[in-house]
Amino acid sequence: MVTAALVNGTSFRIGDTLVTIESIPYELAVPLAVASTVLVAMMVGAPALRIPGLFLAVTTLAFAVMAQTWLLERPVFTNGEAVLFVPRARWGDAFSLESQRTFYYLCLVALVLGIVVMRRLRASGIGRSLVAVRENEAGAAAFTVSPARTKLMAFGVRGAYAGVAGALLVSLVGQIQPDRLFTPEEALRVVAITVIGGLSSIGGEVVGSLWVIGLPAFFDNSQEIQLLTSGIGVVILLMYVPGGLVQIGYATRDAFFGWLARRLPEADAAPLDRTTIPARARPAARAEVAAGTAALSCQDVSVNFGGRVAVDGVALTVGAGEVVGLIGTNGAGKSTLMNAVGGLVPATGQVTLLGQRLDGLSPARRARAGLGRTFQTADLFGDLTVRETVQVAREARGRTGLTATALGLPRARRAERAKRAEADELVAFFGLGRYAAHFVSDLSTGTRRIVELACMLALDARVLCLDEPTAGVAQRETEAFAPLLLRIRDELDASLLVIEHDMPFIMGISDRVYCLEAGRVIAEGDPAAIRSDPLVIASYLGTDERAIARSSVSRDG
Repeated sequence: MVTAALVNGTSFRIGDTLVTIESIPYELAVPLAVASTVLVAMMVGAPALRIPGLFLAVTTLAFAVMAQTWLLERPVFTNGEAVLFVPRARWGDAFSLESQRTFYYLCLVALVLGIVVMRRLRASGIGRSLVAVRENEAGAAAFTVSPARTKLMAFGVRGAYAGVAGALLVSLVGQIQPDRLFTPEEALRVVAITVIGGLSSIGGEVVGSLWVIGLPAFFDNSQEIQLLTSGIGVVILLMYVPGGLVQIGYATRDAFFGWLARRLPEADAAPLDRTTIPARARPAARAEVAAGTAALSCQDVSVNFGGRVAVDGVALTVGAGEVVGLIGTNGAGKSTLMNAVGGLVPATGQVTLLGQRLDGLSPARRARAGLGRTFQTADLFGDLTVRETVQVAREARGRTGLTATALGLPRARRAERAKRAEADELVAFFGLGRYAAHFVSDLSTGTRRIVELACMLALDARVLCLDEPTAGVAQRETEAFAPLLLRIRDELDASLLVIEHDMPFIMGISDRVYCLEAGRVIAEGDPAAIRSDPLVIASYLGTDERAIARSSVSRDG
């Protein structure tokens, strides 16, 4: 409609002033229309950032209803006319879009270019960040990805696509009646195309369009075909292929490559060199920190949920290069305290990282300041592969540019190749090479824990906050986990704050230990002192020495 208004000329009032825009040529009206749709999309997206999932779809659908029934009927769009006419562009006798065939080829070129640009974005750090935010906002923020910024960018990109599509549509139709052309039903059809084709798949969008729109058109819109593509056929399809039509293609591809892999001889695995961290993963140049400055300091940190006090005035310090354990019963406030340090829950008090105040900063900005964080559930990002997950963490060392990536500029391609090579080095270093192309959702808990550690190296974090890093890991693997954590600490020149219920593990790696009860610190000291502290024994450890000395994990192991 913006394209139509600009091509026909329009007028509107700002206060008592009448503003008139003369007719603008089609080729100039299109970029102006695209710019305006990007702006509108971001304006719609801004208040919707706090609304997840289905409610976000309802919000955008409500905007579509408002646009049809009120917005597009404003004089600025219609100029008082019930029907608008948009002639196709013509450049003398040399070239004209008046021919249906010529205009079809223009639309086809626009489609191909749109797919190419979207594939570039999806294969870049931008696409990986978008998927990460969709899958796990807290995890993405811990990897320095700003959920709000990423969502707004997604709205803007989609707005640009909508602007180009709308400009082509109004020129294709020629005669425009807003109440008939831009209906909420069309928005629902777009959702249906996405779900039927397959979420997060560019190929699925194309296949879904051919199924919902192309198939009925090919069969002259027969009722039987319409029932298949938009009625009971869709219900049956999603019952048996919940991932959409693209899932059939993926399953066929995986079966073929699996059959091919079984026919090939097994290659001998190259021995892993874990003596040194890969050169690309070594810490970058860092700003100097004054001697004696604590790596992490919490002063009088409190967290309240309604009337319940989860963390009550906690004071905690992690020195440079120190490993500090955090123990306590379930519900003692350990994870909540770590969330407060990471900015994931509202908190009062003071949090300082390497001399820098973090109060009021978003989780992503705290991560950029050098705070690394893993979570108890180790969910990460289910729809990303191991390699892609590590590459999301690598975004902390260099953001992917939207324009350069969309245009396929050489510097964007070089940066992407470098990030892939760096991720591959880290994946190999941690012995994850066979899982590099596996989705994180397909991995065991223990393997996901290793992926988390690889991401911590990729982030180049200065302080690592690890929430039960051995949860779900077998005892034998836990004993091998401790030396790996300490090695990462040494290579990154970092400090560790570790929540853990495995007493041999936490006592074996910690320089000092804090014990929480009901949101308060009841004891602090070296592991030997904590083992014998009466308050800790009564609150948490008990008197069974076998639970405290179950394994032989040690700081020198």
